[in-house]
Amino acid sequence: MTFQAFDTFPNTTSRRLGTSFILLALFAGVLGGSMALPVFHIHPTAGQSLCHGVLMTFFVICPAALGGFGQWLLPKALGTNKTSLPAASLAGFGFLACGVVLLPIFPAVGLLMWALGVLSVAVDTVATILEERRISFRDASPLVWSFLATASGAVVTAAVLAALVTKNLYRDDVVGLNDRLVTLLHLPETALMLTPALGLVAAILLRRPVAGSLTWRVAPYVFGTIGLVGPLFWADSLFGGTPNSMLPAIALLSQALPCAMLLAALCRDMWVERVELDGVTPWAFGALALFASGWASMLFPGQDIAHSAAAFGSIMALCGGFYAWLSYQLPSVSLPRVGKLHALLTLAGSICSVVPAFAEVGGLIMGLSLIGFAVLGVTLMKEAGRVRVSS
Repeated sequence: MTFQAFDTFPNTTSRRLGTSFILLALFAGVLGGSMALPVFHIHPTAGQSLCHGVLMTFFVICPAALGGFGQWLLPKALGTNKTSLPAASLAGFGFLACGVVLLPIFPAVGLLMWALGVLSVAVDTVATILEERRISFRDASPLVWSFLATASGAVVTAAVLAALVTKNLYRDDVVGLNDRLVTLLHLPETALMLTPALGLVAAILLRRPVAGSLTWRVAPYVFGTIGLVGPLFWADSLFGGTPNSMLPAIALLSQALPCAMLLAALCRDMWVERVELDGVTPWAFGALALFASGWASMLFPGQDIAHSAAAFGSIMALCGGFYAWLSYQLPSVSLPRVGKLHALLTLAGSICSVVPAFAEVGGLIMGLSLIGFAVLGVTLMKEAGRVRVSS
């Protein structure tokens, strides 16, 4: 499938490359999720925690959002049929695929591969929005703004992360790097999780623009703040003068408050549009419930589960986008009932996983959810192979 990305038809090229990114993210998600299962927590290490967190955030969220849904949905949202620099995204896919394989063995090298890969994909995303759009920025959907903010934040994060990794490799301090990155990456991780996740949630719940849509009006400010402010202050805390003690307050102002604004706008527009429930909307509602619980926990000292809730909420939003895309890819397969049951299973596992007392139960439930995604991935690959042979 990936080798056919040089197809002469631009829209076919983008879609085939996007499918490759989604399958890569699915593989990384199954691999990263398996590292969180209770069987691997007998003797946990900082390197294991690093690989789990990096795989689920950097190798699942970013490739699936920018490379997968970006290739499939972004050109259509901009009124075109192709991206500006497909070769850059193809190179990014190669770097990211190498990074997934190398991360559990050589974490520093895997992170460098991610930095190169996501920079390539982000450049294609930004160039497409600036050069290929046939609409004005005023008419851009929340999904477009979320892609632009995610790509911009990924550029900042990737450049800083590459500098940190290169510096520690030069000093031959890989073990120290692994120990520090477990907590050092929380702020940019959350920004890169929330931005595309909220864009997908808005796209799932608001299938068409609402007259006088509040979500459309606040989207540029919300996504710009979430996607860029946190990573920029994080970079300044490492190389500039921002003290680390200010980062929690920055996270609250740049993430929780803008997310609350978008949630209020979504509720208003959903009430106006009378959104109907289908097999995809439970994923979006589950993501919003997890985000809200994480933000609420920030008000109680010692009960902060915001990062974990954001991670699981982002995964649920991404899964909702995956199910919507899969329904389009496989119209002959009935997915609404399966999607609802899978969403409820994943939501239950997510809630149990963020509560320490039920973490083991949550791990088992999420293991069942991972098996479901593995089955869906195999089904998708078989269907793609059947369509390619028939054509």
